[in-house]
Amino acid sequence: MVPAQDNCKLTISGVVMDESGAVLPGASVQLNNTNRGTATTALGKFAIEKLCKGRYTILVQYLGYQPFEKTIALENSADFSINLQPSEQVLQEVIVADHATTATRSNSTASLNSRQLAEVNGKSLGETLQNLSGLNSIQSGPAIFKPVIHGVHSQRILILNNGIRQEGQQWGAEHAPEIDPFVAHNITVVKDAGAIKYGTDALGGVIVVTPAELPTDQKMGGEIHLVGNSNGRAGTVSGLLEGGIKNAKGWGWRLQGTSRRSGDANTPEYVLSNTGFREMNYSASVGHHSENSGFEIFYSRFNTTIGILKGSVNESTADLATAMNREVPANTSDFTYAIREPRQEVTHNLIKVNSHFNCDKNIYRLQYGLQINNRKEFDVRRGASLTALPALAYTLYTHTFDAERETTISDLHTRCIGWNGMVQDNNKLDGTQTLPFIPNFRNYSTGVFWIEKFSHRKADYDFGLRYDYRHYQVAGFNFQNKLYKTEFGFGNVTASAGAAIKLSETTSFITNAGSAWRPPNVAELYSLGTHQSAAAIEYGLLLDEVTSQVNKIENSNVAPEHALKWVNTLKYQKGKWQLEATAYVNYIFNYIYLKPRGITETGRGPFVYFRYTQTDASFTGIDASSQYELSKKFSVRVGTSLLRARDVTQKDFLIFIPPNRGDVSLRYESLKNEKTFFAQMRLKCVAQQNRAPRIVTTAEILAAKDQGIDLFIQDSRNFDFLAAPEAYALLSVTTGLSLPLHNTKLDFRLSAENITNTRYREYTNRMRYFANEIGRNVSVAINLSF
Repeated sequence: MVPAQDNCKLTISGVVMDESGAVLPGASVQLNNTNRGTATTALGKFAIEKLCKGRYTILVQYLGYQPFEKTIALENSADFSINLQPSEQVLQEVIVADHATTATRSNSTASLNSRQLAEVNGKSLGETLQNLSGLNSIQSGPAIFKPVIHGVHSQRILILNNGIRQEGQQWGAEHAPEIDPFVAHNITVVKDAGAIKYGTDALGGVIVVTPAELPTDQKMGGEIHLVGNSNGRAGTVSGLLEGGIKNAKGWGWRLQGTSRRSGDANTPEYVLSNTGFREMNYSASVGHHSENSGFEIFYSRFNTTIGILKGSVNESTADLATAMNREVPANTSDFTYAIREPRQEVTHNLIKVNSHFNCDKNIYRLQYGLQINNRKEFDVRRGASLTALPALAYTLYTHTFDAERETTISDLHTRCIGWNGMVQDNNKLDGTQTLPFIPNFRNYSTGVFWIEKFSHRKADYDFGLRYDYRHYQVAGFNFQNKLYKTEFGFGNVTASAGAAIKLSETTSFITNAGSAWRPPNVAELYSLGTHQSAAAIEYGLLLDEVTSQVNKIENSNVAPEHALKWVNTLKYQKGKWQLEATAYVNYIFNYIYLKPRGITETGRGPFVYFRYTQTDASFTGIDASSQYELSKKFSVRVGTSLLRARDVTQKDFLIFIPPNRGDVSLRYESLKNEKTFFAQMRLKCVAQQNRAPRIVTTAEILAAKDQGIDLFIQDSRNFDFLAAPEAYALLSVTTGLSLPLHNTKLDFRLSAENITNTRYREYTNRMRYFANEIGRNVSVAINLSF
């Protein structure tokens, strides 16, 4: 029915929540058979104004929930509270399309939807995830961020990029994930060990990067993003174009590309020379989906060049000792976009093919992925001819295979069984004129899993079990340039059990307990020499065996890591209050970490050096957040993350563990005439890491060395070269405006981070030995959706 035109000043408004009462920001709210619609705000609210009297059908949709549809006769303005119900069928179909979720309701999760991602456009994946409770990052300067979940990182976190297990040279703490956040429609983090479907290594959790589903209608649409940053004089351009295929129902396609460039970053006092970066990424996908079957083909290429702080390079031991105490790093020069040595050059190609089909009560899914990762690291080497050559260069080929069958036993019971396989081939590129930092290797991995899910009244339960086996074939050269070859394998079982219980209309409780394991990676076993990106020398667990050419790992005491993790989450929402608190304990047997061992000299200068070491370690902590709606437009949020990590074997502290932190934010958000305006002020406070190892300075090490004394023969405790940085507080302000323009939407965003230009150092930044963090950064972003 066409609405009458006599009174077009009416409004349909409301709030969208899940079944527990938690608000759902970014939900789609549409009026069927009209071009009117909007998305819910950060508080889950929506308003569609300037409506005439008449009949309207409201359609509300949110990923993983049953659509809500209601027809009303609008005589006066109306306000609704809409509770969406989870839909297992919807979740299954989403997984079929793009593996949008790995979590069940009994997993402890956090997520960023498309609206929240738009507010941090232009940042790397590691930077973006810092906005989630319980997540931090480990850094190597201002351009390299690696996600940290509950204190652990790198090989202990699985990243699923469009359903494919991300595999690059991620063994380095300074090797950032090769993923363009502009690809993502949402990002979900599973913070427990319950996501066992995707193999070993998820001791800390799983990060799921999910693109939007491919369109199936014939209308063409897209997005254009422009972002500029004052610090580094950086710029970002990203675009997306997508649509269906004319007269071909169910077909969809998408093209996407991003270009980023930054010059040297700046602290409040000086330039961080050689810290610029260049990035060029693009992706393409095509697929067909019907009610009972579908397939997709996806290709992406990530290409980046990243400069490493020039001040981390030293020519003598005296320079190294001085570098850690300088006010301004050595080799500091004027701002430039030029990227010189030391630097990284990385390309990552991904090809994915997946398909699904339904048969009776079964859904079958098949997926194949090919990843080709090329990494080159250029060092400051003595001799112009050597400087032009990479000091480290590898190509890694990864083939992944996934097959599963999900069966609906009843309305309250589903079962999923499946198999995963992976084959990797890593080879050093010729011409570096250096000993391989890690040897060539082949990795053959296979695993099977079984997952049961049950629903019973106000509770959901899931149980999972899997077995994995990994076999390595390794060939490399030791210090004497002698060839060694070996092969070995690891096998183990992973299990998890979880429950989500609705205690009342306002309160729910989620608990998940699981065991997970991971075999040591080749870098942890065989690292040998200078790792310029980390400004350090690194040696593997099997250094002695390699030196003596022992060809069997059984002759060593190396063992796989095995973690027991228990996570409990309490959610409460009533009226204007929202509260969420998560407590966890993660005990990791045979925990592998880089332990500082002293200072050594090489042909490329002096470096601090580390050696991979095993111990038993515990990680316990609490993540908590609370939000209160002061009025219809104002809200305040308070959050905190507390972490305690300990070397249990040595009764000592571990190095590079994120310190405790908290934040408080005040947000104003107004929705009028389908125009959304918001302004937010946030104060982030980070404590000094007082639970850090003892300090042994470079000056003390060098002085003892001059006297022929090794400080660490009799005292094997952990230590650090510098004291943990002081506590700091950062103030940021963000404001944005969203304007509907016919069939398009224009978004403006202006933000200022570290607005007071505070001088500080981050404990988990490997470059904190040499320089401060970046100063004030003003960002301007324009997004056009059509």
